[in-house]
Amino acid sequence: MELLSTQELLERVGKMINSSVERIVVLTGKLSELLAQDLLRKAASGIDVTLITSDLNWGRWLENRAKGYMREEEEKISKEIKKLSESIELYSRLPWIVLVLVGAIWIVLFLRRLGQLEIIGSIVVGLAVFSYVFYFSYKRRRDCKEEITVKVENRKRMSEEYKGIRESLAKKMHVIEVDFDISFSVVISDSSAIITSTPLETESERGYHVITELSSEDAIKITNFISSTRSLKRP
Repeated sequence: MELLSTQELLERVGKMINSSVERIVVLTGKLSELLAQDLLRKAASGIDVTLITSDLNWGRWLENRAKGYMREEEEKISKEIKKLSESIELYSRLPWIVLVLVGAIWIVLFLRRLGQLEIIGSIVVGLAVFSYVFYFSYKRRRDCKEEITVKVENRKRMSEEYKGIRESLAKKMHVIEVDFDISFSVVISDSSAIITSTPLETESERGYHVITELSSEDAIKITNFISSTRSLKRP
């Protein structure tokens, strides 16, 4: 049995999780964001991870992240591609909109019976404006198309890369919710196991906590008992 400060306890738990190569089992009433991220990362790397908790917030966050890992980033790229496509459509129409406006100005000037020099000048200016807008529109469309090509390739690469991670998370990330408070924590990392007197969310708390090493068999008995006592039914 040991007496550790909060920081020392969390560092101990972090080392156990990060050093795991086969399995991680965590039983706790509450967990921190850092711990949740560590568990997600280990499951993504292929380590079998089981979390038993009454912390619905982080428990369900882990489940949702396991199902939709990095989908937000893929959706963000898809929205950017859609926006670029809309920009291409706008730039395709822009020269003809300008041409209609220039033509309307020419008609107004012609009806005003301006002198030949004024009419020729307006035609030259109008053609110059149209030519500039046409070139600008062409250049912007080309830039947008090149950017779309890059983003499509990135989205495809991300989809292929994250598909394997999602499959690994679906197989390796297990969350068991219970509907009663858990006032202690058990951490199992491969063949090592500890039991401690506090939930694993007290990152900023100053205090001391009892920690005891267990055999992995005894620790599994505790986690199995808790997980089978009363599982939480989803609403």
